[in-house]
Amino acid sequence: MPYIDPTPPRDDSPSNQPSDADPSSRSESPAEDLPKTPASTHCGGPEPVLTDLQNLKQDDAQIVADSIANLFVEAVASRLSKLKSLEEHAKESAENQEETKEEEKEEEEKEEEETKDEETKDDNANGDESSEAKEEKELKWTDLLVDEDQDFELVVDKSPSQIEWSRRKREEGQQNEHMDRIMSMVGHEKVKAYFLSVLDKISISKRWGKSMDEWSFDLVLHGNDGTGKRRIAQIYAEFLHSVGVVSTRKFAINDSHWASDEDAEASVIFFSAADNIDRTSEVERILEVSEKSEKSESRSVAILSYKTFSSSSQSALDISEVSRRRFSNRLSLENYNEKEILQFLKLLCKKSEYKLQSDNLLEFLARQIQKRHAGDNGFTNAHKIKDELEKVWNKSQVRAEEEWCSWAKTHSPEDSQKFSKQDGITLDDILGPAPENVRSKSEAWKKLEKLVGLEEVKENLGRIFDMAEFNSQQERHGRQPLDASYNLCFLGAPGVGKTTVAELYSQILSELGIVSRGHIVSKQASDLLGKYVGHSEANTTDALEDAKGGVLVIDDAHLLYQESCKGKGSSDSFRNGIIDTLVAKISGGASEDRCVILCGYTDRMEKMFLNTNPGLQRRFPVESCLRFENYDDEQLQQILRLKMKRDDLIATDEASEVAREVLNRTRRRPNFGNGGDVETLLSRAKARRITRLRNAKCPFLEFQNRPLEPEDFDPDFDRASRADKHRNALFQDFVGFDNVIGKFQGYQKMANGMRRCGIDPKSYIPWAFVFSGPPGTGKTSTARKVGRLFYDMGFISSDEVVTCSVTDLIGQYIGSTGPKVISQFEQGLGKVLFIDEAYRLVGDSYHKDAIGEIVDTMTNPRFARNMVVILAGYGDEMETLLSTNPGLRSRFPTIIEFPHMAPEDCLCLLTRLLAKLNIRLSSSVTASGSANDTIIGMLRVLTGTKGWASGRDVENLSRTITERVFTKVGDSEDASEPGALEVSFDELVDCLEAMLKQKGARFLEEVS
Repeated sequence: MPYIDPTPPRDDSPSNQPSDADPSSRSESPAEDLPKTPASTHCGGPEPVLTDLQNLKQDDAQIVADSIANLFVEAVASRLSKLKSLEEHAKESAENQEETKEEEKEEEEKEEEETKDEETKDDNANGDESSEAKEEKELKWTDLLVDEDQDFELVVDKSPSQIEWSRRKREEGQQNEHMDRIMSMVGHEKVKAYFLSVLDKISISKRWGKSMDEWSFDLVLHGNDGTGKRRIAQIYAEFLHSVGVVSTRKFAINDSHWASDEDAEASVIFFSAADNIDRTSEVERILEVSEKSEKSESRSVAILSYKTFSSSSQSALDISEVSRRRFSNRLSLENYNEKEILQFLKLLCKKSEYKLQSDNLLEFLARQIQKRHAGDNGFTNAHKIKDELEKVWNKSQVRAEEEWCSWAKTHSPEDSQKFSKQDGITLDDILGPAPENVRSKSEAWKKLEKLVGLEEVKENLGRIFDMAEFNSQQERHGRQPLDASYNLCFLGAPGVGKTTVAELYSQILSELGIVSRGHIVSKQASDLLGKYVGHSEANTTDALEDAKGGVLVIDDAHLLYQESCKGKGSSDSFRNGIIDTLVAKISGGASEDRCVILCGYTDRMEKMFLNTNPGLQRRFPVESCLRFENYDDEQLQQILRLKMKRDDLIATDEASEVAREVLNRTRRRPNFGNGGDVETLLSRAKARRITRLRNAKCPFLEFQNRPLEPEDFDPDFDRASRADKHRNALFQDFVGFDNVIGKFQGYQKMANGMRRCGIDPKSYIPWAFVFSGPPGTGKTSTARKVGRLFYDMGFISSDEVVTCSVTDLIGQYIGSTGPKVISQFEQGLGKVLFIDEAYRLVGDSYHKDAIGEIVDTMTNPRFARNMVVILAGYGDEMETLLSTNPGLRSRFPTIIEFPHMAPEDCLCLLTRLLAKLNIRLSSSVTASGSANDTIIGMLRVLTGTKGWASGRDVENLSRTITERVFTKVGDSEDASEPGALEVSFDELVDCLEAMLKQKGARFLEEVS
């Protein structure tokens, strides 16, 4: 077996020296200091002498073994000595380093005491670490919403700036942690490109030996809250120091609009509230402070952060050439788009408290946030994204709790079945429950269905669930939902439930997730009108902002349009300002997170849409308006029963029927309040009931058990049964009106008969009359009684008679006649409209317009059979009037003739008029005989004279007789009471002769 000779030939050359003889060849690794085998010791030396061990003698072999052992022991001892030397050297180096650190620490502490900028740091921390901690505290200009930035190198779809920076790091070896941080921010490609341009400027300056003083590094940032302006400014300040733009790490933040003297010491000044910097003096002050810093041979950089970069702010920055150069770097920070929202959500969801049942749920949430806030100037970006995530997370917690409570109601702890909790955010938490489930569980929808009437409204609102269900399925399948506007216009009379439906509509939108909060802001149109120019617009804007996340209801919206006397749109700038603001700030998109409802009267709202800003009708299409019809009799009865049940009241059957009749008459009033009038009727009935029971000495404890009686709803409820008595009382002073009285008596009997047969008589009783006859025949007096007749029959709500003349119907210019006619009919709604001397409507085009408008209005459902219209005039002239328009005659088919009074009726009327003053005619006049015949003959001649006014002339005759009688009493010297006053035959003849003389002498001769 060959072996290595331990004693090779000696050689003094360095190559033959042992490797450990040279101190410089000592390895720093302890593993290399271990003793080596003899073979390894001679590696690289002279070729060893190989000897066959079989040829060795025993003594020689022992010598070789001892030699090898001694050599090994010496090697180990040498190595141990060297290790000890290394340990001592390392210890000395550590002590020297510790002394150096102590000196640096003492210097740093001395500098800190001089500047008084920081508290004493831990003794174990070195000076560099203390300085960095201090600077980090100063630069904490904002709190991060995420725990850590994303690594932009891991982003799949990099932006151009990220690709460029990644290339420079890979190919050119550039490194800058602040560039990495800005590249890791979500969005803001303009900012990232600007940072790269700063690097390019520095590179150019170094390459060509140019001073960086020629470059402007001041920065203007403007964008909504949550876009990261503070963080960008913080990174930019550190970045400028890292690349040598600023020499010191003295950074200052200024929350005011005025640069202080202390800011001159900072290398970077961040004005976080630059919106207030809109004056040239403030910009000049910033430049002045910056110049002070430059004089101290240290560049000063200003960063201005604007939320709204107004025109006044821009003008202030452009005031001089210096300011334009200094603040030429202006970056607009756009709101996050859907892709960037998703990136930010993923960063937020790295926190352990947020759990998702599926990773792709964040895509749905990002789409929801983008849809709701796209184009919203008030979108707070990162803050809003975090708030929306919190809302969804809270929904998931509430849902899980409700699921547990629901499960616990049907299970016990002993059940073997365990509750399977859906932990984390689900799709329903983001999109809301499926609309079909919302409809079945919606309390608002249940209340809406219970409302009386409003079938068309319920049908239209039900379609909202259908649309929401379709859009929900679209979203759940990753498709774009159909865009729909939920702004509505409610048209109808007062009291039909517009406000109530608006409240329920708001809750439905909230339950469907269309609006976030579901509250209602109710405003009258008058609440929006301002006191000065611009005030109306501000009021409207505030109302829209208050309604964010809910529903804005503008009641009496028709008042926003005021028609001028010329029938054209009003030039009222206050009202126009409100409408223009609504048009400007309402788009109907889902991002508005708001719904606006306009409530008003149908006809006036349609005029407003037609004559105001055309954009209003595009935002509230008339075709999509919800029309609230007036309640019919049965629906009003249902409402009354509901209100009585609310108040724990009961009524007799007869009282309920009387209430129905009262409401039926009330419906004909021009401003019928529907449900409001039902409430008014019930309030009056409750007050009358208390008075009735108190007068009856009813114990208080029995009040609640006593029902409402008919007289509580209508004190004159039995007027129909007393119609004959009322009619006779009305015409008791009328003489010779048997024919007229007989007609209206026939109408009353007809109405009673039809009611007994269960037929509504309104469609069969005449509502339009023509009173034709000579003057003084009682047309006007009869018209004033018709109101009471129709009121007693229960056809109109008031016995009032509205009298107008032709002058009240004729306009002063083209187009003004129609509104005047309608105005008169509005006043007569539910009453009697009496147009006296209607024959004057025959005339020029204005008169024809009035006749045409009357014909049209008589067929309008609002007025037809809801009021009595009477035209009165002389016979021939009225016939001429009816022939001017064929439609006029058909609208007034009932003509009542009023002939001249007979001589006997004239004498009877004269007797009644004189009797009121206790004057009587001589018995020879009233009794049959020659005297009576003479008087009748004279009266017959008078009735045949031209211009005879029947009853009016009889009244004139009575005044003449009255004057003579009381003059005679005044001339008497007898102071005693005269007693009964009597007119003799001769005195009556004298008075008649005087009247005949006024009519013409030929009649006197005829009498004689």
